[in-house]
Amino acid sequence: MNNETASRRYPFVIYIMTGIRKLHMAPFSSEKCKGLDGEYMLFAVMDGAAEVKIGSRSFGLIRESLIVAEPGQAALCSTQANSLSLYFVTFKAFRVSDTAAWRYESPEAFPCIGALTCVPFSQCVDLLETIEQHSPDDNDLMRFYNHVRFEELIRLVLQQNTRATPALNLRDSVKSSIDYISDHYADQMTVSQLASDANVFQWQYTRIFKELTGQFPLEFINKLRIDHAKQLLLKTEDRIHEIAQHVGFNNEFYFNRRFKKMEGIAPGRYRHHHRGKIRIVSLLMEDILLTLGVTPIVQWSHAGWGRQEYLRLDTVPAFDVLQNSFEPLATFNPDLIIARRSDYEYRTNQYEQCKRFVQTEIITHDDEDWYSTLRTVANRLGRIDQAELAIQQYETKAAKARSRLTRSITNRTYAFLRISAECISVDQTYTKPFLWGDLGIVPHPMVQELTCEAGRKGVTWEWLQELEADYIFFAFDKWHEQEAGSERRQVTHPLWQTIPAVRNRHAFEVDFMTWMNHGYLANSKKIDDVLNRLVN
Repeated sequence: MNNETASRRYPFVIYIMTGIRKLHMAPFSSEKCKGLDGEYMLFAVMDGAAEVKIGSRSFGLIRESLIVAEPGQAALCSTQANSLSLYFVTFKAFRVSDTAAWRYESPEAFPCIGALTCVPFSQCVDLLETIEQHSPDDNDLMRFYNHVRFEELIRLVLQQNTRATPALNLRDSVKSSIDYISDHYADQMTVSQLASDANVFQWQYTRIFKELTGQFPLEFINKLRIDHAKQLLLKTEDRIHEIAQHVGFNNEFYFNRRFKKMEGIAPGRYRHHHRGKIRIVSLLMEDILLTLGVTPIVQWSHAGWGRQEYLRLDTVPAFDVLQNSFEPLATFNPDLIIARRSDYEYRTNQYEQCKRFVQTEIITHDDEDWYSTLRTVANRLGRIDQAELAIQQYETKAAKARSRLTRSITNRTYAFLRISAECISVDQTYTKPFLWGDLGIVPHPMVQELTCEAGRKGVTWEWLQELEADYIFFAFDKWHEQEAGSERRQVTHPLWQTIPAVRNRHAFEVDFMTWMNHGYLANSKKIDDVLNRLVN
């Protein structure tokens, strides 16, 4: 077999990831990104909106945007009224040859540059999330697994984008039109007129507009007008019809209808709620409210787990969420109920009952993504500054803690055990994003091999005896059918003392409700717990 035939058994070009970061940008902020010599840059947007300038080109960044930039380029991401969450990845291209060592390839080695497609985008995000989680791994096999994941991501991108490239001149024309709309939102305009002014067919204009902004033209215009109307409602004493005309609505009835559809509340009530002291119920999101300086009128409680004691809401009435109906919440006279998506999905009937007597809104972010949840609630309550300050303070505290831990416990591993009367389970859902993601403490390989579902079902004493994690954090789960306190019998079992970390006195009890929560207050308390036990 000759070399030419043999070379066809592997690709001529291979792509190697050199770096990955998960970025969270606050509204009205900017972030410079640049690869090293020969590095491509990839941007994958999970949520929010912004603009990125790469060289002489500008791209709109919206949810599910994917952009690749050539080596040697600098990128500047800038947000306006929206925050932005994205992955920033750098990678290099190498040519594989029988006769020569691998070498950096020219920019043309990666055929897809600019705004790209990756469908389903959730698959792209899943790959990036796993890659980012495992990027600190030092084990060669784990690094190889991560390389395979990255090559799978590249395969998805190449497969969907090698046949077509957007027409730059058309996108630039629509981009200029968007800039014009942003400056003249109060003027009367139609889509056909805007397309004509941009010298683009209307169907092309609408499609490219949606690609750049995530919205159709009229949706974009109406949102601009409503956003400015919200500011005027809070900052002026102008009448509703005057504000409607000022932002571009000739008809007050239509303005009211659009405003309520977008904000879930009429303009007059919006002004009243945000200027006065709003009475809010947000069960299991009290951490978020308190971070924003809002005290809930009632707090989450659970017959098995109790209250969130770490919040110190001793004077706030408790509401047991295990009851069949949430209609008794009406007796607290709330103005607004805010619920998490996961809690709503679990208690749909109860929250649907609430909609009969009060405005009820659902936050769609995942529970562990407390940054996005905090920003969403802050935007709803007009407290963006408090949210950004809290996030900045938390990131500073976490960075300092991570630095101290790096100096003190390098290459140490952990496991988190959730101990109930029936079993001992391994938690990753609530604790892994914090311990590994924020503080850089790596889960023991035996923990990493467990799926979240398998860990929840419980592990055997034999498994625990083989667990050689340097540290064990554990919390007692009091929700079970046995007598009160029986969960603590697990740590008096003779085999508990045979677990290596327990034997070495490196097993630490922590508060269950604090560690089974996500939020500024909970995570700040967790940092204190970790430092007090591992460093101080």
